[in-house]
Amino acid sequence: MDYLKKIHLILLILIPFALITGPFFPDFIVVISSIFFLIFIFIEKQFFYLRNKFFLFFITWCIYLIIRSLLSENILLSLESSLFHFRFGIFALSIWYALNNYQNFPKLFFFSLITAFIIVILDGYLQYFTNYNIIGFKYDGLRLTGLFGSEQIMGSYLSRMTPILFALLALLKFNNKVSFLVIIFVLTSVDILVFLSGERAAFFYVLMSTILIITLVRNWKFIRIFTFCLSLIAITYITYSSESVKFRMIDQTVKQLNIQNNNNSSSSSKINTFSPQHEAIYVTSLILFKENILFGIGPKMFREKCSTAISSETLRENYKNQDVNMKTINNCSTHPHNTYLQLLVETGIVGTLPLIILSLLVAYLLVKHFTGIIFKRKYLYSDYTICMFAGLCITLWPLIPTGSFFNNWLNVIYFLPIGFLLYRKT
Repeated sequence: MDYLKKIHLILLILIPFALITGPFFPDFIVVISSIFFLIFIFIEKQFFYLRNKFFLFFITWCIYLIIRSLLSENILLSLESSLFHFRFGIFALSIWYALNNYQNFPKLFFFSLITAFIIVILDGYLQYFTNYNIIGFKYDGLRLTGLFGSEQIMGSYLSRMTPILFALLALLKFNNKVSFLVIIFVLTSVDILVFLSGERAAFFYVLMSTILIITLVRNWKFIRIFTFCLSLIAITYITYSSESVKFRMIDQTVKQLNIQNNNNSSSSSKINTFSPQHEAIYVTSLILFKENILFGIGPKMFREKCSTAISSETLRENYKNQDVNMKTINNCSTHPHNTYLQLLVETGIVGTLPLIILSLLVAYLLVKHFTGIIFKRKYLYSDYTICMFAGLCITLWPLIPTGSFFNNWLNVIYFLPIGFLLYRKT
């Protein structure tokens, strides 16, 4: 039993490194650690883990997803997303169990995460300055990927995991000079590297989590203010000195949103939703949503049904007066590129309601905490909890393009802060 627990601990602290390798190893860790967790709680009769409100709510939702898949037009394809989705909820419980039973788990996970960050940071800057990273992946001048290779997710990884890093920093309360210097280096480097990665959504996540942390934490806000100011100075310099970075983060964003034409009187002066391509997919999603408002078309079925909703040619008519490559506008994709739209289309209002409720709950708790600071000079939740909430907010934010909600790699990151929050005391 002790041997299994050591393996369980090692698997969990390897998650930050596993996420760098792609989707297979993180998902493998999720499955194996979840099996170990179930063995432990049944032997030790610690069934309270399975009886908590989060898991009961989550498993009910998972059952709904499976039923909806069984009623879809392509059952086998739909079940690929829904049948074993419950494993991520058990994974969150496994994190909670580790925090309760392995005394050194928070510290070991923190050191694993910050080591993984330093490796990704150094390799990312190597690729930026030399055009190649340590294993030979080339920088194309627009999207910096580092160790993630062809997957343009380096910024997503860093931006989504930073609140967890900051939360563990607050929990462990490091106070020596070396720790401060390392943290300052890592946080500043992350901000700049996310910007250099060209992932605009990821940079928005950095801004959002930074604002939440600076506004709501008690003890570490000045460290974050200092590092963010340093990174903003560097980002401003890079923007004015690098045409490729400026084009990707500024010029291309303005062009895709069609902001430069918003003072014109012509029909082309409308502001686009993120980009014409995203807008085409969103319009298609809303059309499909109307087919089955309550229950949706079934998990993973957007890719099957999008071509029947509206033609790409019809959608391209909206952009004929814009400076847009019409060949890039396609109303079909593997998913709707927005979490809430994906759930509405594929699972309906019934399937989306749990996420909406969770979003409102987190927003309420954060507002409650903020009003407590303003009116009562009282911090209702610990810095650790607030930082984990910030990590959860990145997942729950509705107004930004996202990956597929059922993506294995993303779900490991989605459920990490939930596991840490289940452990929280304040």
